[in-house]
Amino acid sequence: MDIKCMGCGAIIQTKDEAKQGFIDPKVLEKHQEEFYCKRCFNLRHYSKNNRIELDESILKQETEVIKKDKGLICLVADSFDFEGTIHPHINDLLESNNILLVLNKYDLYIKDLNLNKLLDYLRLYLKKNNIKIKDLVLVSAKKGLGIEELIGKINALRNGKNVYFVGMTNVGKSTIINKIIANYTGEDDVITVSNTINTTLANIYIPLDDKSYIVDTPGIINHNNLVYYLEEDSLKKIMPSNYIRPKNYQLDPEQSLFIGGFLRLDFLSGVKSSFICYFGDGVVIHRTKLENADKFYEEHKDDILLFPTKKERNSLGEIHTRKIILKAGVKTDISYAGLGFISLSGEGEIELKYFSKIKVVIRKAIF
Repeated sequence: MDIKCMGCGAIIQTKDEAKQGFIDPKVLEKHQEEFYCKRCFNLRHYSKNNRIELDESILKQETEVIKKDKGLICLVADSFDFEGTIHPHINDLLESNNILLVLNKYDLYIKDLNLNKLLDYLRLYLKKNNIKIKDLVLVSAKKGLGIEELIGKINALRNGKNVYFVGMTNVGKSTIINKIIANYTGEDDVITVSNTINTTLANIYIPLDDKSYIVDTPGIINHNNLVYYLEEDSLKKIMPSNYIRPKNYQLDPEQSLFIGGFLRLDFLSGVKSSFICYFGDGVVIHRTKLENADKFYEEHKDDILLFPTKKERNSLGEIHTRKIILKAGVKTDISYAGLGFISLSGEGEIELKYFSKIKVVIRKAIF
């Protein structure tokens, strides 16, 4: 039987340090039962990520296991970025409607959040995209909020079967499972968690009772989310971990607003309008005159704007341009997958510039 890392689920091997599941042969000799691969050990003890080659064929195999088993699927999404973290064809991908939607990180904007508005918008989003679920629950994995309610809904829906935690990279699946384990056993941080993409590399089975398991699954790879393209150091600095303080900018026509080097909004014409930004504190927001915007970006993309780095820019694709019209009395959000969103109110024409690989959604404002 293959031996697996208890932190990420990868099959242990001793031959290639560049591949998943590597452990030093001497360490393997000493620890024949419970241990972590070298990557998980370094993540847990030193917050150091050993870059490895991901075997995507294994990820596909684990997805096939979920399809065949027909257990309860806990689909974890980011309440701050649900368009960017709910797979639009999840029912077809997993061949199941037996889904409990778990919205994580709602505490990031809890001071401004009308939960009913968020849930109403989410239900409308699910209906428009024909995404079918059994129920939903709001949680904060970091603060442990909503975990008992989640456990109650899992017990009500699973019918004695396995429970699979599924979701895109970095939505908090492993952290939520660790909270559930701690709730039952008092044991903390059994599964490796980090800002690194694809921390979980294969299905990890945690006994739920004598006949069933909670299963932590590898992150669904999403090539349209910023998280997939950023280095670990960048993710640590720009991903929000605490309450997001909205920043309000009043823009006149012929002004530009930079959201780091990720997104540029050119206010081409109209009347003075409000741009409320919901991003982590590590994201630099800079306002300048439209006539100076091109020059500013070229001169300061690597110092004032900071992110993305040159290496990251090279992987994000070409710059895409898109125009939107603001109408008086109609509030609009611009959601940037993996980063945050901007809420606009006013009147005029705006041109957006952003990397073509990232999903940008124009929606009716949630707040």
